[in-house]
Order: sequence, then C-alpha cells, then structure tokens
Amino acid sequence: MADKVPVENRADLPAAEFDALAGLLEQQGTMERALAWFSGQVPKLAPDDLVVQDEFSFDLLVPYRDRLYLCYDIS
Repeated sequence: MADKVPVENRADLPAAEFDALAGLLEQQGTMERALAWFSGQVPKLAPDDLVVQDEFSFDLLVPYRDRLYLCYDIS
C-alpha cells in the first residue's frame, strides 16, 4: 500500500473531529481516489476552484461542510 497522504489541520478542528476526517483523506493518494470519495458523499462533493501556483502545482478547493474547505495540493 502507498504511503499515507499528509493531512494538515489548518482549520484548528478539535482533535477527534480532525482525526476522523484525516483518516479518510490520507487514503486519497490520487485524484482518482479523491474524486471517487467526493461522489460517494451525501450530498456529493464537487470542486469549487482550481488555483494555479506555478506551471506544475495547483490547489484544488472543495467545499466540505460548515464553511470548511478541503484543499488538495496537486503537482
């Protein structure tokens, strides 16, 4: 199995809430896995914006819940 994806708690979520979410997100080592997870949520999640960092790096912003966004660093 591939290494787990690092997940940062930039929203300062309580530890128990962050640990549960991080457990789901750290398994998304590819965008294919992330997109499959988005479509399996109720309601489904959809990317909101793609921010270009440079010619090789992007940040994919996904509204999650309660004004919380997930940010995927893509290179």
